[in-house]
Amino acid sequence: MDQPEISPEQAAQVLNADFGNLIKKVAGGKPLTVAERARIESRAAGSQDSMAYAKTAVELASLLGVTRRTITAWQKLDGSPKPLSNGMWPVADWREFVRVRGLKGTKPAPGNEEALKARKLLAEVEERELRIAIKKGEFVRIDQVRTEWIGLVAQATAILRAKFENELPAILSGLDATGIQAECRKAIDEVLRALHES
Repeated sequence: MDQPEISPEQAAQVLNADFGNLIKKVAGGKPLTVAERARIESRAAGSQDSMAYAKTAVELASLLGVTRRTITAWQKLDGSPKPLSNGMWPVADWREFVRVRGLKGTKPAPGNEEALKARKLLAEVEERELRIAIKKGEFVRIDQVRTEWIGLVAQATAILRAKFENELPAILSGLDATGIQAECRKAIDEVLRALHES
């Protein structure tokens, strides 16, 4: 069965409605797929099209408003996005690369409401992902790390002082260099074991 032909205007309406569904999905706390995220990133970078990936460098150049030769030159710059393993080019990554580097390419039109909405949506997605990662214990607050580190350093210092200032002098007196080295190594191993077990 043949699919009905639709006009570019109708296609744009369908895509905009679909983009609205992505906004509702994020508002509902649901995670986005990689393709959905790329689509939002593309909109955030000012793209009016829904292409998340270009099939060729020529297509990428067209989407960025530059020549194929310009893409080749930009590829040589540090940090330039690489094609995916399937040969596709991530459009949103390239738009962001162009923006951050201040390269001459197409820029979003002033007052581009869609790009602003997409950037806001992307920020919300990243914030939710961070909150979820924190709840899962994948991130720890810096003040907790600092407190834990200070405690471990204090413990290590106390153990080292006790070993090297109080215990070892009596053990080391009268030993030759090899014996001193062996005793020091044992003391260090004991300190490391104690720290590892704490």
